[in-house]
Amino acid sequence: MAEIYLDTSVLIKLYVAEARSTEVEILVAEADGIVINRLGMLEWHCAMARRLRTGQITQDYMNLARTEFTRHLAEGYFRIVPYDDPLLSDALRVLDSTNPIPLRTLDTLHLTAARNAGLARIATADDVMRRAAQQLQLDVAYFGD
Repeated sequence: MAEIYLDTSVLIKLYVAEARSTEVEILVAEADGIVINRLGMLEWHCAMARRLRTGQITQDYMNLARTEFTRHLAEGYFRIVPYDDPLLSDALRVLDSTNPIPLRTLDTLHLTAARNAGLARIATADDVMRRAAQQLQLDVAYFGD
């Protein structure tokens, strides 16, 4: 299977045991490569901090997950799309192309990063992102409810 772009809603499932995490692990194991966006790295940390604040994970769990994520980044486990001015410029075109779907800022940037990386496939657990990706004619691996 070709490379696949993971938005943060799916990336987090690699580090937190939650609904459909096993399916995400299978998808990642079958892919030729995993692509994420540099901004998604910060979003991952924010999502983990939210889980810690709400009691979904413990501080020890958080520390282990951060260590594993940092190791994956250092070992080149992911191809990382840069967060730069061209990405921001291209995001406006993606936003216009998906109208009237109500995309949020970070979702627009994820879709743009996937397209700029030349990918045809994206994984998400977000229904709005799923619909927008389909409108952009991307193949979607959907892990939502």
